[in-house]
Parts: sequence; C-alpha cells; structure tokens
Amino acid sequence: MKNLLVDERDQKFVLFEQLRVEELGKTNLYGHISRDVIDLSLGAAVDLAVRESYPTMAEADREGCRLEDGCVTVPKGFKRLKEQYVKGGWPGVVAQRVNGGMGYPMSVWAALSEGFMHNAAFAWTMPKPFCTSVLLEALGSGEQKNKYLKHLVSGKWGPIVAVNEDGSGCDPGLQTTVAVKQADGSYRIKGTKGPVTGGDSDLFENIVCLVAARVEGDPANETGLSFFLVPKYIVNPDGSLGRRNDYSIVEIERKLGLNGSPSCTINFGENGGCYGELVGEQRQAMAVLMQSLKSGYLCCGALAAGISSTAYLHTLEHARNRIQGVHISQGNNPEAPRVPIIEHPDVRRMLLWMKSHTEGMRAFLYFSALCMDKAAAEADPVERERWAGMMELLLPILRIYSADKGFRVTETGVQVHGRYGFFSDYPIQQLLRDVKVASIWEIATGVHALLYVAQVMGRNEGKDFGALLQEMGRITGEYARIDGVQDLAADVGQRIKLLGEIGTYFAACAQQGKMLVPIANATPFAHFMGEICMGWLLFWQAGVAAKRLNTMCRDNRIDPLNAVERGKFVAGNKEAAFYDGKVQSARFFIKNVLPQVDGLAAAIRNEDLSIMAVHNDSF
Repeated sequence: MKNLLVDERDQKFVLFEQLRVEELGKTNLYGHISRDVIDLSLGAAVDLAVRESYPTMAEADREGCRLEDGCVTVPKGFKRLKEQYVKGGWPGVVAQRVNGGMGYPMSVWAALSEGFMHNAAFAWTMPKPFCTSVLLEALGSGEQKNKYLKHLVSGKWGPIVAVNEDGSGCDPGLQTTVAVKQADGSYRIKGTKGPVTGGDSDLFENIVCLVAARVEGDPANETGLSFFLVPKYIVNPDGSLGRRNDYSIVEIERKLGLNGSPSCTINFGENGGCYGELVGEQRQAMAVLMQSLKSGYLCCGALAAGISSTAYLHTLEHARNRIQGVHISQGNNPEAPRVPIIEHPDVRRMLLWMKSHTEGMRAFLYFSALCMDKAAAEADPVERERWAGMMELLLPILRIYSADKGFRVTETGVQVHGRYGFFSDYPIQQLLRDVKVASIWEIATGVHALLYVAQVMGRNEGKDFGALLQEMGRITGEYARIDGVQDLAADVGQRIKLLGEIGTYFAACAQQGKMLVPIANATPFAHFMGEICMGWLLFWQAGVAAKRLNTMCRDNRIDPLNAVERGKFVAGNKEAAFYDGKVQSARFFIKNVLPQVDGLAAAIRNEDLSIMAVHNDSF
C-alpha cells in the first residue's frame, strides 16, 4: 500500500542535509553508525510500519482491550505486528549493544520511531527511551540486569512504569504506595497505581513494572520515594518463570483515544505478598524520574510529530482526490470543470500550515535528540556541556509545543476533510483522538511550563540560554545571504533577539520579586519560545534547500531569481520541487505564523495578573 505515514525524503533531508547526523559515527560511542546503516534501518522501519502497523490501527481502535481472568487481552492484530516488530530488533534500538540492543543514537531512534507513532496504542506498549529497560540499564545491579534486561531488550518481556496514583496527580508527595523490607533484602509492595499506560498485555510472557513506592519510615513527601522492580511473574534462580506475583489488574480505563492501549489500574499486594526489588538508591525516585523525563519529553515529541506526519499526508491525499467546486479563476462559470479541493486558496492555506508545522516539528524532534546524542558522545567536555545545556532548554519546549501543535495539525486535517473528517471510515478522526494525550502524559503541559520558567531557564546562571541564542544566531547568519531567503533571515533574527529580551525580562522579574509574572505566563512563554525555535529550524532548512536549488538551477542554465524559469524547472524536476517546497514552507511559517510571537511578547510584558485577581466565585 502507499506510504501515507511519513515523508521519507524529508526525514533524510533533516537527518543528513540539515543535521548531518552521520557525523556521530566519528565518535567512540556511535562508531558503529554510518549513513548506509541509517538508510537501511529507515527503509526497514517504514516498510514494517506501512505493511504491518497501519492496517491494525483502526481495527485495534474498534476492538479495544479486554480484561479476562486477571489478564488483559489486546487487539488480535497486535500479535502478528509484535512478532514482526521483535523480529526486526526494534525493541532494542536504543539499548546498549552490550545488553543486546542496537545502541543507536536518539536522533536516529526519533526518525525510526516516527513511522510507528500513527499506531500509538501499539507503539506505547513496546520498549522506548522512557521505560523500565532504559532505567534498568542506568540504575540496575549486575544481577538485576542479568535477570531482566536481555528479555526486555529483546521484546520477550514488556516494560511498564507505574508512578501515578489517582489521588496524587502531579503531586508525587501524596503517593501512598509503601514498600516493606524483608529479611532476604527484597521488599513487599502494597498500594494502588493508575492509570498505568500499557499496564498489562498478553503480548508478553512476563511484564516488569518499575513502581514508585515509599519504604516504611522514609519521609512522607516526594523525597521519600524509591523505585522497585516488580515482575508480573517471579523469576526463578534458573531464569524460568515462577508464580504470579501478588498484584492484580483492577480495571481497564475507558478513554477518548488509544482504545487499543491497555491503561490499567493495578492493585499491588492485596494479599501481602507482592515481591519487589529496590533498583538504584533508596529515596532517589524523584531525582531519577526528573532526569528520565528528558526521554519522556522526546517520546511525547515523537508521538506528536509522527501523528502530525500521518495526518498531513492523509489530508494531502484527500485534497488531491476530492473533487469539489471550480477554480477561483472561473468565477460562476457553470461550464467550468470541477477541480480537486487542493486548488482552492483556503484549502491550500490549511495544507501549507500543516506542512510547515509538520516539517518544523520533525526538525525540532531530531535536533533535540541530536543534542542528547552530542551531550553523550562528544569527546571535548566543553562541547558536551554546551550540547547538554541546549538539550535541557529544548526538550521541555519540544514536548509542550509539539503536543499542542500536533493536536492543531490533526484538527486542521479534519477541517480539510470536511464532514468526512468526522466519519470513522477516515483515519483522521482517530489520529485526532489519539494525539491529544501527548499534552497530558508525563504531567500536564501547564506543570511542565511552570517547572521550565522556575527551574530550567536560569540553569547555569543563564549561560545555557545565552549559548542557545548564540547557536541560533550563528546558523541564521550562515544562510542569511543565500538568494531566495535573505528577507527571511531578517525576520528570524528579529525574533531570536526578542526571545533573548523576554528571557532577560523574566530574569529581571525574578530579581524584583515579581516572579508571579513569569509563572502566570509560563505556558504562553513556552509557545512563544517554541514558535521561535520552529521559525529558526525552518529557516535553517530553507537556507540548505535554497542553496541546493540555486545550484541545480545554475547547473541547468536557469536563473534562480527568474520566477517563471524556476517555476518551469520545478514543475519538471522532483528534487527541485522538493527543495522549492522546503523554501515555501519556511516562508509561509515565517511570514504568517512567526509574527504572532510579537503579540505574545507584548501580552507577557503587560504584567496583567487578572487570572489571580478574579475571585473563585466569579468564574
């Protein structure tokens, strides 16, 4: 079937022409990675996604999950898909090679995972950068790794993270799950967790839960939480599976979307015998969780970018095939032929809005992941620190911005479909329901934004923020004189300067005791910064594309500044059309979307605190 999941050409443009990720192969950590390896992996991932994953998406949404005899049965189509997924080695993409994984960089994982995100219910049951196996690699003892890790990396066993409790929400200090130490050094876990994403599944022989609990006597707040490995089936000394552990699946949550994903409520230790093993140090769960949330941000960004990609490509296909109305140039001519709706100005506006945001989010995702890679792989400690600083600043914004914009992109796709977008026969409505969770998962958007302005922006006394602005300015300057994008460079440079001004303004507010101003504007600021980052990344793409397109034109004896000649050339050359599309996509965003940040900046500087002044009874 036709690939309407991910734009493979744009993936390779971002990876190799914009970011040059193959250069990671020069480092010791990623010396096994090459352009050829990445190309082959990308092709295999897209093939599996199109051939096996997409056909199960709607079926799984209709079928849902069932709880029978204490175990969850997932949609039947997932069984074959999982077999193929495991056969390809995809569960271990980011796991270290010494543990049986592929040891791929996060930037490559981001690209490989993108094509599977349309089927989020399945994708979220499988190992990913934010899951038990990755945390076990970092924190587990040698014995724990030998016992659990190879089965998690291979996809034979399933990983889940059980932190949430219904009564605690975003305040982990209210959690009540307890752990009682035993004479043999193990623990007995007692409490209720939920909803737990992918909490149980018959896809796996065993499931290993990473559970946050408080050891008896530890502080009754977030500092007292520890992490425990809690297997569904106890693992015997010889590696075989023993008895069912003392925890039960209480119910499957009924949801707006992700119907094929078993979000469960789990009771641990109803009979006092729930076995658990401390992983890492005692009372370190929150520190570990906050650190691992960086991978969670990346996962949410991948979900939003992947679903946006699928929504855009399906919408584009519909717009090319849906015949409705006459071309605007024909007026009321009753004899005029009917045209595809892609010919209509407002549809073109919506499509270009979707295209620019989808391509920008893809670049935002890959670049943020590349920052993680370079922070881990660079030999020079100064360079490692520089990339780590940009990673800290960008990942939360990626998560906040992409989660909300992914929903808007998909919503716009519904609008282009018209009434058909509301019908279950078309996948766009499911994509809309499924992507919404990205702004809620791993703490809601507003809480992340609050943490960002309170803790992240001023990291390293603002030096990291300054380094990011410097990098943005450097790349903008590199392409500022390329024919076809010179005016865009001025627009982007102006907004990068504005980002710096608002950062300085927030710092001044903090010094003047007006911290409530940045706190009240935390979410607007996250979108403000996200919009500017997107404008910068799209300009970077436009610079690369315009440079290449200008060379192609001159090689074919065409004046790149002659719109008529260039238009004819683009119409007959697929590669030229691609590069021209990159320039036009960036131009649309920078000229039509990016100026909105000026209004956001003005609103922030108003220092209006009516949200705090209004009485509760006045809402």
